[in-house]
Amino acid sequence: MSFTEQDNLTWHPFPFPLESDAGQCEWRGGLVGCGPQTAAVLLRFWSARLGLDVPERDALAVALAPQLGAWRVPLSGGARAVQPWTWLLGLNQALMAEEMPLRARGYWGYRLGHGLERRLDHNWTQAWPTVGFEFSLRTQHYGVLDSYAATSTGLQGHLVAPLSDSKTTLQLEPRLGVGGAFWLEPI
Repeated sequence: MSFTEQDNLTWHPFPFPLESDAGQCEWRGGLVGCGPQTAAVLLRFWSARLGLDVPERDALAVALAPQLGAWRVPLSGGARAVQPWTWLLGLNQALMAEEMPLRARGYWGYRLGHGLERRLDHNWTQAWPTVGFEFSLRTQHYGVLDSYAATSTGLQGHLVAPLSDSKTTLQLEPRLGVGGAFWLEPI
């Protein structure tokens, strides 16, 4: 489904501007990966809100890459991937090691109708930026979300979410594959 086909949906935009996660930096001969890049954007948002000192986005993404378990995808030209469980576990370990008052949370898996839209609505109400995740036959990507909308395809519904940097759309609950959302919250 293209973005233009979704114009009739009710969009829920994130209430604040966000730093872009576009233009991944290089790390060890390849791109740092969308997982570390998006984690860095979330951490920088929260550090500004809480008055914490963290490196600029790309340096932070490079520091987070090994902690998130970023690995080079064979035959990809240097692209890196991060498993959803290592995104959460690695980022939480980094936050605890730095004694930051934040924890990474996630809602992933094939969860059609299990509350992801309510979770996104909660995050937007709290002004908590959120990373969308899709791993399907169509795409494999993490991206900082600009908005979200529920759509219906026949008897099934799912969530779609344009990304802040490119306005391309992730399917957060794809019919074939795994999707979800990740965020940081204060403790």
